[in-house]
Amino acid sequence: MKTSLGTHITWDVYNCNSDSLSFIPKVKEVLNAIVMELQLSKVNESFKQFEPIGVTGFILLEESHVSIHTWPEHQFAAVDIFSCKPFNAEKIQKLLMFSFSSDKVIIKQIERGEAIGVITN
Repeated sequence: MKTSLGTHITWDVYNCNSDSLSFIPKVKEVLNAIVMELQLSKVNESFKQFEPIGVTGFILLEESHVSIHTWPEHQFAAVDIFSCKPFNAEKIQKLLMFSFSSDKVIIKQIERGEAIGVITN
């Protein structure tokens, strides 16, 4: 039985192909692939292109959000998903490793809202 309001998972993606992190089109494609893979419901999206390279992207979901921040100069991406709908973190790890040609990902998971029952009682 789920005891939290949602799961927040982060992926630190290392040793990426810099070109895949540099510009909005590829990064946007990857974030939208995550939404499709997890069968989440997109509300809106926004992406910021940094000069000369690097992207921040955010997809607002009915279930919460997916976001990314890239540092092509360090071959690194920080990705996170917060969702009230359970999802498979390993699927996303594989998708990220393939999409960004990464060989190292560190995952962290937090259950959000676990103490609500304790605090309100």
